[in-house]
Amino acid sequence: MEEIKLKVTVEVSIKGDNFLFNIIAPENLMVDEIRSILVGGVCLTIHSEETPKEQAIALKEVIDYMEQDFINLDSFKNIIKDPPKK
Repeated sequence: MEEIKLKVTVEVSIKGDNFLFNIIAPENLMVDEIRSILVGGVCLTIHSEETPKEQAIALKEVIDYMEQDFINLDSFKNIIKDPPKK
């Protein structure tokens, strides 16, 4: 089986209190594929923690950060029940 290597890069610029993110990926990758690659990287960093307790703390921090990043999580309830069709 042929090995395929993909590179997805995240660049961050800091201006004052603002973090500006730029995701760089091959043009042929779809957004869901990019997201899967990035989430896989986040999972690897959580797995790299030495103990299950430290992994749980890291996972909780990631979840808390993501919850804060979205304005209103309740707005996703109907989407979660009935996901949009592609």
